[in-house]
Amino acid sequence: MRLSLASLRAKILLGYVVIGLLILTLSVVAYGDLGQLQRGVRLGAHVTDFLNVSLELRRYEKNYFLYRDASDLEAFRRWLLRARGLFQEHLSPVDWPDLPERSLVETIRAYSEAMERLARLSPLSEPGERARLENAVRLHGRRLVTAAESLSDSEMQLRFAILDSHRQAVLVTVALMLLVVPVVGLFLGRVVTRPLEAIERTMRLVAQGHLGPIALVSRDREVLSLTLAFNRMLQELQSRQAHLVRSEKMASLGTLLSGVAHELNNPLSNIATSCQILLEEPELPPFQREMLAQIDQQTLRARDIVLSVLNYSRHRPFQREEVVVDLLIAESVRLLSGQVGAGVAIERRVEAGLCVRADRQRLQQALLNLIKNGVDAVGGKGEVVIEARSLPEGAMALEGGGPRLVVGDTFGCSVRPVVEIVVRDTGPGIAPSVLPSIFDPFFTTKETGEGYGLGLFVTHEVVGQHGGCLVVESLPPHGATFRLLLPREEPVAEAGEFLPDAGSIGETEDRR
Repeated sequence: MRLSLASLRAKILLGYVVIGLLILTLSVVAYGDLGQLQRGVRLGAHVTDFLNVSLELRRYEKNYFLYRDASDLEAFRRWLLRARGLFQEHLSPVDWPDLPERSLVETIRAYSEAMERLARLSPLSEPGERARLENAVRLHGRRLVTAAESLSDSEMQLRFAILDSHRQAVLVTVALMLLVVPVVGLFLGRVVTRPLEAIERTMRLVAQGHLGPIALVSRDREVLSLTLAFNRMLQELQSRQAHLVRSEKMASLGTLLSGVAHELNNPLSNIATSCQILLEEPELPPFQREMLAQIDQQTLRARDIVLSVLNYSRHRPFQREEVVVDLLIAESVRLLSGQVGAGVAIERRVEAGLCVRADRQRLQQALLNLIKNGVDAVGGKGEVVIEARSLPEGAMALEGGGPRLVVGDTFGCSVRPVVEIVVRDTGPGIAPSVLPSIFDPFFTTKETGEGYGLGLFVTHEVVGQHGGCLVVESLPPHGATFRLLLPREEPVAEAGEFLPDAGSIGETEDRR
C-alpha cells in the first residue's frame, strides 16, 4: 500500500513537473529574448552615438571650410577619434554580419587623411589643389554619414526582429501550455479522479446499506490497491453484518431454549414421578425393574441438561456465588458433548473439593469457549486435557518453554491464592506472529463464516471481570495451553457489575 501511494504521488508529481518545465521553458525563452532586446537597445544607443558623431564631424568640417579656424580643426580631430573608438569598441562585426567593416574603416581613415592634408596645405597653394582636397573631404564625410545612417536602419530592423522572435516564442509556449495542461489534466483524471469517483459512488451505496464490491475501473497499481482494500473492508462489513444477524438469531434462540426448557420440566417431572411410583411396586419383574431404572436414570440426565440450558441461557447481573469447579467443568463438557467428534478425547483432572467464588454463568461461558477452542484446534483426532488445582499465594505457575502471552490482573494473581484451570490441547499450536492478537475482538484465522473472533475476547472479558488473568503458552506444532487463574478470595472492588452479553449456546469460537 505504501508503494502504491508512492506511485500515485509520482504520477501527480509528473503532471506538475511537465507543467513546471513548460513554465520554465517560457521563462528561459523570455529571458533570452529580453537579453537580446537589451543588447539591441545598447547597440542602438552606440549606433545613435556614431551617427551623432558623424554629423558633428560634418558640422566642424563645414565650419573649418568657412572660417579656417584652428579650434574647428581640433574639434574635428577629437570627434574623429571618438568615431574611431565607437566603431572599434562597440560596433563589432559579430553583431553586424553585413557591416562593410573594411570600407567603413577605409572611409574614416581617408576622411582623416584628406582633412589633414587640407590642414597642411599652404595659403599660397593653388586654388585647384585646395578645391580638390575639399571635395575629397566632403565625399568621405558623406560616405561616413551614409554608413552611420545605414547602421541605424539595420539596428532598427534587428530590434524589430528580436521583438518578433520574442512574440513568436511566447505564442508557441502559450500554445504548448494550452495543449499540454488539458492533456495532463485528462491523464490525472483517468488515473486518479475517475477511480476515486467510482469509489465515492460505491461508498454512497454502502451508506445506504448496499455492500457490493467495487468494480476495478483502473489497472494502475495504486488505484487497484485502494480498490482491493475497500473491497476487503466491504467483505469484512458483510461478515460483521452476518455475525450481527447471527447474534440476534442466537439471542432469540436462547430465549426460545429457555422457554422450551421450562416446558420440558413438567413432562420430565411427570415421567420421573411415574417411574419412581412403578419402581415402588414389590412384585415388579426384574427385567421391568431394570428398564424402569434406566428410564429414571435417563430422565434425571435429561433434567440436568435442561437445568444446564436454563442456567446458561438466563441473563442476569454479575453475581458471585460459591461454584464447585469439578461440577462446572463436567457440566460444560456435557454441553459440548454433541460437538465433540469420535476421535477427540476430553480428559478431566480436577482437584477434589475445589471451589471458587465467581459468577457461574459467565465462568461457564469462559470455560465453554476454551474447551471448544481446544476441540476445534485438534480437528477430528486428538486430546483435550482440562486440569484444575489450587495454588498458594505467590505461586502462579507459568510452565512451558514456548512463546507466552499474559493478560489480565497478573499482579493480583501473583500475590493472592488462586484457582488455576488449565485447558491443554494437542493441536498445531498458535503461531508466534498471531499470539499477540488472539484476544482482539473479531480476530480469527478461520475461513469466512467459520468463526467471528469473539470467543477468546469474551473469555478475556469474563476473566478480567473476576479479577483474574489468562496465560497462553504455545510451541507449534505441540499444541497450546490456556491457563485461567481466578483469585480464591473475592477482590475488594469488583471489576464491573455487568458483562456484555457473551452470546448463546454454540457461539464459542477460537482464534487459530
